[in-house]
Amino acid sequence: MKKLLSIIFLLVCINVNAQQVQPPYAARINRILKQLPAGNQQQLDSCMMQIKALGAAGLTEMAVMLHAPGKGDNTRLQYALSGYATYISAASREEMRKTAILAWSKALKLTTQPESKIFLIDQLQLFGDKSVVPVLKQYLLQPRFCDPAVRVLMQIGGSEALIAMEAALEKAQGTCEISLIKALGDLRYLAAENGIIKRAQSENPVLRRTALFALANIVGGDSGPILEAAAEKVGYGYDITGATAAYLLFVANLGHQWPTAPAMTAATNILRKCKGDSLEHVRIAALKIVADILDYDANNTLMLAADSKDREYSAAALALAVKIMNAANAESWIQKAERVDAGKKAAIITMLADSKQRAAISLFTKALKDSDPQVRMAAINAAGQLQSIEMISPLLVAMKTADTSTVKAIGDVLLTIRSSEVPGHIAVAMQHAPPSVQVILLQLLAQKQAAGQERFIRLLLNNPDPAVAQAAKSTLSAIGL
Repeated sequence: MKKLLSIIFLLVCINVNAQQVQPPYAARINRILKQLPAGNQQQLDSCMMQIKALGAAGLTEMAVMLHAPGKGDNTRLQYALSGYATYISAASREEMRKTAILAWSKALKLTTQPESKIFLIDQLQLFGDKSVVPVLKQYLLQPRFCDPAVRVLMQIGGSEALIAMEAALEKAQGTCEISLIKALGDLRYLAAENGIIKRAQSENPVLRRTALFALANIVGGDSGPILEAAAEKVGYGYDITGATAAYLLFVANLGHQWPTAPAMTAATNILRKCKGDSLEHVRIAALKIVADILDYDANNTLMLAADSKDREYSAAALALAVKIMNAANAESWIQKAERVDAGKKAAIITMLADSKQRAAISLFTKALKDSDPQVRMAAINAAGQLQSIEMISPLLVAMKTADTSTVKAIGDVLLTIRSSEVPGHIAVAMQHAPPSVQVILLQLLAQKQAAGQERFIRLLLNNPDPAVAQAAKSTLSAIGL
């Protein structure tokens, strides 16, 4: 009996002692967590300083407190850790970052829960530096952790991170291989070109697609023929590996390098090879590359492209021309507008208006009298886009003989022109306009609150057309007279 009682007493003492032993920073950490989320900036700053005071050991203890999914509530703890990671990312907190890196590195070794590891790795994007590269190397070949580790290394950048990812690529498989290839491509790491080229012929379409786009971003000397061959193999059409899109991206990136001749040759070859409606989008992409390379000197190329019977291709040429428009180029397009059919003339007028070329106002004014309605409508809209005061009188003259839809369109444009001269021109012109036009012009004066034109409005109060007289009366009422 005495032996049994002794054993029970010993077990009770051990249990009580175990309950009394707590991690050294547990109480301080719990006090901090109770203050979060902070109600204001002052309270938040106070909490961050308390976390700082824990030091590396306390921060490590805090980090390893994260529960496994379903085993506890991590909300406050994650809020505290991510908040601190954000807080120390400021430029003036270098020492705090160094301490946190030590703590996070140790916590990653101690933490066994995958979700906790991923959370801690993700936070390193905010404050990690090249000193964490050795810590993250081991995760680059582990499918569960590779992607977050790669994101951190991409954020850190620098030779250490790049070399680590390139070395890992030699042994990587599956999702890790894809994550590393994409990262090295996005970072345009030329030293990884050969390793990625090996994957460009993979039977795995996802891996092959990733490799092709990575090579397109790296723009290495050995990548061009491989990417071109891949695009030609699919007839410059669509396939699951995106071979055509990757080659176009490669040529576009090549155009940003000097000399530009290789890119020009490649883009020109694409234009020559890609015929037919199904490859229209490829030709447009190649044309854009040419325009980007030649810049303001691309005008002649775009003028020729605008003559294409392919409407989408022609429209793309005009859209690209807007971006390189200057006085000399505008003059060439103005002259071209006089030589083309009505559809293209209207498109050129719209393009010149989009590029705000006031030198084309004479073209627009002349186009108001064109026999083709789409040309006239393009000129009317151009007047509104340029806020052209010079076209106010020609627009009002055109209203006198225009059809109902054109009259309304001109009225809408006159309403948008913000010049103080508009009401005066309208008031004078409406005296000799047809009744239907007079009504619309009176409505415009009402909308513009043209009180200064009272005398001209009153002249129409006794108009023999009752609709005009009523419109004059309503206009005076609308402007408070």
